[in-house]
Amino acid sequence: MKLLNNAKFYSMRNEGDLFSAVLVDNDKIKDIFTNIPDIKNVEKIDLNGSYVYPGFIDTHTHSFEGGLYSFGVNLEDAKSLNEVFAKLAETEPISGKILAFKFDENNIKEKRFPTSQELDKIFPDIPVFLRRVDGHSCVINTIAAKQIDWEKLLPDNFNGYLNKRLNGKASNWFQKNITDEYILQTYKKAAELAIKTGHTTVHTMIGDAKSDIKHLKLIEDNINSFPVDFVLYPQITDVDKTLELGSPRIGGCILADGSFGSHTAALLEPYNDQPDNFGCLYHSDEFWENFIRKAHNNNLQIAVHCIGDAAISQILKFYEKVQMEQPKDLRHEIIHNELTSDEILDRIAQTRVSAVMQPTFDRLWGGENALYETRLGKERTFRTNRLASIYNRGILLTGSSDWYITEMNALKGIDAAVRIHNENERLTPYQAVEIYTKNAARLSFDEDRLGTIEIGKQADMVCLNEDIFSSESITDIKIKYVIKKGEIKEL
Repeated sequence: MKLLNNAKFYSMRNEGDLFSAVLVDNDKIKDIFTNIPDIKNVEKIDLNGSYVYPGFIDTHTHSFEGGLYSFGVNLEDAKSLNEVFAKLAETEPISGKILAFKFDENNIKEKRFPTSQELDKIFPDIPVFLRRVDGHSCVINTIAAKQIDWEKLLPDNFNGYLNKRLNGKASNWFQKNITDEYILQTYKKAAELAIKTGHTTVHTMIGDAKSDIKHLKLIEDNINSFPVDFVLYPQITDVDKTLELGSPRIGGCILADGSFGSHTAALLEPYNDQPDNFGCLYHSDEFWENFIRKAHNNNLQIAVHCIGDAAISQILKFYEKVQMEQPKDLRHEIIHNELTSDEILDRIAQTRVSAVMQPTFDRLWGGENALYETRLGKERTFRTNRLASIYNRGILLTGSSDWYITEMNALKGIDAAVRIHNENERLTPYQAVEIYTKNAARLSFDEDRLGTIEIGKQADMVCLNEDIFSSESITDIKIKYVIKKGEIKEL
């Protein structure tokens, strides 16, 4: 057994509940102490004055893409197309393909995407996939366009830009044409990055959002080889296949709509900068009603991507319907939940739907003259990322990164949650930590195993050099140790 001591342990059971030492037996917490006990025949682990919290849980990632793109080229700092082209020219192919991510046309001087013809000049014989920062549009080159099996021919004037379903088609093609060995490497890389940022459990989506589960079985078969716990989501709409897999959940980023950045998030009122555009609902009411009813009737927890208020309203309508027909504690998810009204939030609370949200979105796109205000106008910007309004209604609110879209970094998410641009929507530091620990464990029905430091629970902890609850700059806090199942992991 091990006695973890010389630290302040925040249990996260209740605010102010803390301990001075924790006894660990193998991978479980055997006892907790307010005073350091004199116990014989234990290994004493000095945590050197750390502030200790339950291991962070990220409840929505694309870990395969994030791990994969970490081997590719990051374009977030590019300021011109020439910089983009220079970065691409320096990168090495992954399984014979060039992958680039975090491109934002608003951050470069030309204010546009590169064309396939421009990419062809650098890579005439190697497929190129360049993805926008929000993941909802991309650019490919000519050889990539020729190799993808399109459902219908691309137009003669195709210039490489894809969004909506064509974006998904291209993304799935690039990802499917990668070896099993490389797939496992990408998840190992994702797990290593998770540990370095204090995470001990990560929810990840696997599938093409239709019927292809991609490499889910491969990851299931190797699930114990990773240094974190992966909570797997069959990201498909095939209920029968999901039941065959034995999964308790279905979905993830199965899209009800797109994104604000790509003008494809579905809105009840038009875009501020495109007055004729209301965005796009990706599926009919009939599609969603059939899918949600079948999944609910078969006791599957459902997770759906909804950005705009029209999309949230569409999915919520059927969550309400099935819950009224057959009340169940399945904790169905609305992922992102970015633009909401009081009326929508009241309905979410009444239906016991979970809100899986990304506080860093506000850090990136909130504030004066930023993306939200440009796309939605000032008034609707105040109705984005309504963390406090959600938390105070008793809705199960969890924190996540949507990694690769934003960095998998819970401390940055916690800091963003307590400093939301709209002061009325800020969480307290304790509430912000809750959404990455206790609440996150409840989302996956793991509240008896994870999320708090308590006797009998898994010994998953993150040890920091500074107290989150009194810090002036949470993003500057350093992680000293991560303890996973009682073992201190190398950072």
